[in-house]
Amino acid sequence: MADLGWLGILEVIGALALFIYGMKVMSEGVQRLASLQLRDALQRVTQNKVSSFLTGFFTTAALQSSSATTVITVSFVNAGIISLTAAAGIIIGANVGSTVTIWMVTILGFGYDLFTLSLPMIALAMPFLFIKNGKNRHWAETVIGFSILLIALQFLRNVVPDIQKQQDLIYYISRLGNHGFLSIVLFLTIGFGFTALIQSSSASMALTLTLVLNGWLPFNIAAVMVLGGAIGTTVSTEIASWVGNTESKKAARLHVLFNFLGVIVFLPFLPLVLSFVSWMMVYFFKTGNPVVDKWAMPTGLAVFYTFFNIVCAILFLSIMPWFIRFASRTVKPKDRETGNLKFIGTGSNTADLSLPIALQEIIQQCLRIKNLNSILNRIINFTTEAEFQDQMNQANEYLNKLLLNQKATTLYLISMVEDKSSLVTSKQIKNLLNINLLIDHIRNTYDNIYVLISEKRKQRIWYGPTQRSILLHRINDATVMLKRSIQLLQTGSFNKNNWKGLDLNLKEKKQDYLDYEKELILELERGEMKMASVITYYRMAQYLDSINEALRNILTELSDEPLGIGNKQFTAPREEA
Repeated sequence: MADLGWLGILEVIGALALFIYGMKVMSEGVQRLASLQLRDALQRVTQNKVSSFLTGFFTTAALQSSSATTVITVSFVNAGIISLTAAAGIIIGANVGSTVTIWMVTILGFGYDLFTLSLPMIALAMPFLFIKNGKNRHWAETVIGFSILLIALQFLRNVVPDIQKQQDLIYYISRLGNHGFLSIVLFLTIGFGFTALIQSSSASMALTLTLVLNGWLPFNIAAVMVLGGAIGTTVSTEIASWVGNTESKKAARLHVLFNFLGVIVFLPFLPLVLSFVSWMMVYFFKTGNPVVDKWAMPTGLAVFYTFFNIVCAILFLSIMPWFIRFASRTVKPKDRETGNLKFIGTGSNTADLSLPIALQEIIQQCLRIKNLNSILNRIINFTTEAEFQDQMNQANEYLNKLLLNQKATTLYLISMVEDKSSLVTSKQIKNLLNINLLIDHIRNTYDNIYVLISEKRKQRIWYGPTQRSILLHRINDATVMLKRSIQLLQTGSFNKNNWKGLDLNLKEKKQDYLDYEKELILELERGEMKMASVITYYRMAQYLDSINEALRNILTELSDEPLGIGNKQFTAPREEA
C-alpha cells in the first residue's frame, strides 16, 4: 500500500499507463486475429437496427474497446461503406458492449491474486510470439495484452492508499460532495476530463472502482464520475471525424449525443436509479448494499453502468429515425468538399480493417480521371474561348488534387504493408499499390495533354474532322475502361469473368488507327494537311494510347489477382462538380 505524495501519484499514473498499454496490445491482437471477419461483419451490416446493434455489441466485446469500434464505424461511414442508419445501431451496440470490459475488471480485478493468474499466461503465450504463423502470434499478443491488463489492475490495487488513514482528506472529499447540484457538476466534469485525457473509459472505470474500494469516493459520487466518463469517451471519436466528410461527422455526433443526452436524462433520476441498483444488489444479487459496503461498490458501479447503457440503448433504438435527424442537424454541411484525402486518415490500426478505406480513395482517384477524360472530350470538340478557359481551370484543379492524393494514398498503402496483415490482405495491398502507380502515370500523361492543348490553341493549330473523330474514339475507349475499372473496384468482386460485357476489341481498334494514320500521311504528301496539325495529332494520339495502355493494365491488375474485399457492393463516392 503506497503513501500519499508525489511518488504515490506517479505510481498510480504508472499503473494506469500499464493498464492502457495492456488494453491496447490486447485490442490490436484481437483486431489482427479477427480483422477479416470484423471487416466483413461491418460491411454486411444492413439497415436493420437489431443486426447493427448486435454487430456493435459483439465487435466491442471482442475488441474490448468501444472507442475502437466507433472510430472504425466512423471511418467506414466516411468511405460510404455503411450507412448512417447502420452506424447508429453499431454505435448504440458498442456502448452496451463496453460494459463487458467493466464486468471483466470487476470480477477478475478485485477478487483474485492477479499476479498468480497473469504470469503463467504470459509464460505460455510468449513462445508463440516467435512463431511465423500469424494467427498463433496474434493469439499470443491478445493473451499477453490481457495479462498485462490484469497485472496493471493488481498494481493499481496496491498503489492506491487506504484513505481511512487520512482523516483530513476524508473530511475534504466529504465537503466536496455536500454541495448538491454543484457537486454533481464538479464530479461529472472530473470524470469527463480524466477520461477524455487518457482516452480510455476502461482505465477511467478501473481507477474509479479502485478509489471506491479504498474509501476515496462514496457510491453516489462514483456513479456521477462514471457518467462523466461516458461523455469523455466520445472525444476520441469526435476527433477522428474531423478529417472526414459530413457523413462521418454525423456518425461521430451520434456517439456524442447518445452519451450526452443519456446522462442528461439520467441525472434527474439519479437518486431513484441508485436506490434501484442498491435494491438489486441486496435482493437480486444477494450481496451487500453498495452505499454502505465498500466491497459491494465495484459490483454496484458495474450494475449501474450496465443499467445506464441498456436503458439508453432501448430509448434511442426506439426513436432512431428522430435520433439520426437530430444528430444530422447538429452538423453543419460543407458548401463544397475539398476533395483532398476524402477517406484516408480515419482508418483503423490494422491493415485488414483499413483496406476498404484505401480502396475508396482509389475509386475517388478513378472518378477524377473520368472527369478529366470528360473535360478532354468537350475541349476536343469546338469550344468558345470562355468555355475553353473554364474547362482548363477545372482540369488543373483535378490534376492538382490527383497529385496530392496519389502521394498520400501511396504513403497510406506503404504504412499498411508494414503492418502485420493477413496473406490475403497483403496481396490486396500489392494490387492497390500497382493501381495507384498506374493512376499517377495517367495523371502525368493528362498533364502533358492539357499543356499540348494550350500550346495548340495559342498557335491556332486546328484538327480536321477525321483527326478529331479518331481522337474522340480513343477518348471513348478510355471512358469505357474507366467505367469498368470503377465498377470492379466498387463491387469488390474481381475475376476474369468481369471482362464479359467490355465492348472493346483492342486488336481491331489498333488496326483502325493504323489504317487512318497511313491515310493521314498520304493526305500530308498531297498537301491537304499542314505539318503542324499532323505533328500535334501524333503527339496527342501517343498520349491517349499511353493512357489506354495504363487503363488496360489496371483492368489486368483487377482480373489477375482477385481483391475480394468482402461481398458487399460499396456505395460509389460522390463525383465532384
